[in-house]
Amino acid sequence: MKISTVWPLLVVLALPALAIAKQDGQVLYRYTDENGVQVIDDLVPPRYVAGGYEIITPSGRVLKEVPPELTGAALAEKKRRLEREKTDRELLKRYSSVADIESARDRKLAIVQQDMAIMRSNIASLGSQIEREEDEAARIQRNGGEVRPERLQRIEDLRTEIEVLEERMALRRKEEKRINAEFDRAAGRYTEIAGK
Repeated sequence: MKISTVWPLLVVLALPALAIAKQDGQVLYRYTDENGVQVIDDLVPPRYVAGGYEIITPSGRVLKEVPPELTGAALAEKKRRLEREKTDRELLKRYSSVADIESARDRKLAIVQQDMAIMRSNIASLGSQIEREEDEAARIQRNGGEVRPERLQRIEDLRTEIEVLEERMALRRKEEKRINAEFDRAAGRYTEIAGK
């Protein structure tokens, strides 16, 4: 059964009849069709569900309003807002104060800095080994000898190890910056939401 609000008189006359016919607690649905006309029916055709509708009693009282489905920018904004709310809840669950956030940052940074200190020590040690190997190679050449290929390869291998360690150091420096930025954002956001 469909009732169009284009004919308000029919609606006024039909609603009491519907109320009598639907005394058993059934509900009706009010939606807008493709012509912009509000329709009252005992079901919402699938093509109109996305546009939203109202669930009403036969007397016309609104029981529930189902909003239109979001699309495009509105849907993206809703997803972004929901994700932010989830992140905020996790932040409040994980930390009880900005001091907790700073303490967690310090612990993470300590691990990174310890690793970097070990790498710096290894680089220095490898540099000393290269220096010793090169001094020995120079001594051999000064005495008219020929430097064995194994020694030259060992020097090259040591240089390669240093390069690898320097690349790892650069990654750890980036990680250090990332950790600082991440915890700065967390502390700022915590201050913002905890103050609400």
